[in-house]
Amino acid sequence: MRVHERGVGETRSCGTGVCAAVVATVGATDEGRGEPWTVDVPGGRLTVSWAGSVSLTGPAILVAAGETSFDGQRLSFR
Repeated sequence: MRVHERGVGETRSCGTGVCAAVVATVGATDEGRGEPWTVDVPGGRLTVSWAGSVSLTGPAILVAAGETSFDGQRLSFR
């Protein structure tokens, strides 16, 4: 699956989009509910299951770090 984000271009992954695609497919076909679905995105392989709630697993890596300020406080994030 590939995702294009307005103003950014193609992204490496989109967990929300991957989960939505699986839920829409299961809802449309009524097949595979509760079973793991494998979805390949440029950032790696994700596994989604939907049985009452949606579960997403897959690789996670740090792709950015930085600093900003908010209300006079300096914040760092990774």
